[in-house]
Amino acid sequence: MLLYYLSGMFMLMFSVFFMIFSLISLLIKKKMFLEWNILILNSLGIHMFMYIDWVSMMFIGVVMLISSMIMIYCSEYMNHDNYKIRFYYLILLFIISMVLMVISPNLISLMIGWDGLGLISYCLIIYYQNYSSFNSGMLTVLMNRIGDVMILLSISMMVHLGSWNFINLNYYNKLCIFMIIIAAFTKSAQFPFSSWLPAAMAAPTPVSSLVHSSTLVTAGVYLMIRFHYLIFKNYNMLFYIVLIGLLTMMFAGFSANFEYDMKKIIAYSTLSQLGLMMMIFGMKNWELSYFHLIIHAMFKSMMFMSSGILIHSMQNYQDIRYMSKMKLLLPLTFSMFIIGNLSLCGMPFMSGFYSKDQVLEFMFMEMSNNFIYLLLLLSTGLTVSYSIRILFYLMNDYNKFLPYCNIKDFKFMNYPMIILTVLSIIFGSLMNWILFNNIENIFMLKIEKMTILLICLMFIFVGKMNYLLMKYKYIYMFKYFLGKMWFLYNFTPFFTYAAMKLSEKYYSLFDKGWSEYFLKNIIMILAMKLNKSDNLNLTNNLMFLMVCMVWLVIILIM
Repeated sequence: MLLYYLSGMFMLMFSVFFMIFSLISLLIKKKMFLEWNILILNSLGIHMFMYIDWVSMMFIGVVMLISSMIMIYCSEYMNHDNYKIRFYYLILLFIISMVLMVISPNLISLMIGWDGLGLISYCLIIYYQNYSSFNSGMLTVLMNRIGDVMILLSISMMVHLGSWNFINLNYYNKLCIFMIIIAAFTKSAQFPFSSWLPAAMAAPTPVSSLVHSSTLVTAGVYLMIRFHYLIFKNYNMLFYIVLIGLLTMMFAGFSANFEYDMKKIIAYSTLSQLGLMMMIFGMKNWELSYFHLIIHAMFKSMMFMSSGILIHSMQNYQDIRYMSKMKLLLPLTFSMFIIGNLSLCGMPFMSGFYSKDQVLEFMFMEMSNNFIYLLLLLSTGLTVSYSIRILFYLMNDYNKFLPYCNIKDFKFMNYPMIILTVLSIIFGSLMNWILFNNIENIFMLKIEKMTILLICLMFIFVGKMNYLLMKYKYIYMFKYFLGKMWFLYNFTPFFTYAAMKLSEKYYSLFDKGWSEYFLKNIIMILAMKLNKSDNLNLTNNLMFLMVCMVWLVIILIM
């Protein structure tokens, strides 16, 4: 497993370099637009473009940092796996696809990284090759294919502009931008494309830690941040983004409160935070959305790593009802999980506090309607509720698992988690000092400031009651309605099913029907007749062919 360890060390060095480079470019306010001529043949030119500024460099630094921690973590976690070299190359290709997407100012080169993320995530989800993994991988790849088609359509619509470099674009096409937003929604699993993200938990835990913290699911948010100067011109689209983000937060919060699979609970919390990023982006504050994106990556990857050790120790059981006495059995791992959980809740002076509290204060200061305020406070409270609920389950004093299980801390896997734990505490204040080092311009009433704290305190009690009352049978009706995202799971297959049935009808009726008869067969028959006929019949046959072609054009137009 030396390969994993050395790769982790190299990625850590790259991460430090990129973070320093991003801070320098932020300080001197410089950007670089690089053009690389791959092929020039007469008048044909194929070019590769790279756009380097502090946003892309900092994002690559965060991706490299978390990837390095996961590589070191994998050196022990995947030690007994039969195909660990295959897994290593898949992870490496995934990171390369993400970096290619981040630095691309061109829709063509962006599509390479974007499609690479979707394809390699499918390979990683079906890594364990069982029935559940295949179903989850198929749902993931078909949902993401909708976004890929939207980007392909936007590429075709930008042909008349003469260039696909969107970074310097001032031209505004509503349909093209709407397609970009839909593509970002599918990749970031926003409503109604949310069902693939919990299903993707069939992948190994290091993949979940990488994919659902800083790479795949944040690619949609990052794409919208890159297009922010075009999206901000249309207020109808912004309201649509805010509403979708709030609905995603609320659905994910309810689902996490009635879920028992540990990895799915953390996946729902990721979905909730992605909804928060979309919502604050819709309020025309992309800097704050980006700020929460990089801070969320730190503590969420550490939470997934902690859950991986817990599941690994419990003989791959993921049900939190079997997990108890973790504070005694795995004290170090459980302590780090609590720190990540508190940072997720927005505990004062942890990393998550600096971004989440600023988001809530900004939303309170904005002139918006009471319905949005109500949904925002409810979603924030639900985040606290499911975090407290999972802690109660893990700290339960009753042993509900097999008595002969050897549960202990893993020494080598804890090293990268300790680094991420320190960053989960100090990274928020550090980035707040660097990115938002200006005069505070948020003015709120005392009742508005206290409302956030009161909501959090109230939902701590709700999380405790949820833990106690779920033992009774009559509460289970909430599990099947609220816990399944209001039956969204049953409706999302229709998106892919309807599209596939339509393509099947098109294939059978047109591709193997009318076009086969009118284009292929009739031309072959006429060609055979022309070969056999004499010059006298040649003119008649040609006239007949022209009439057939005219009729074909008329049919296609109508």
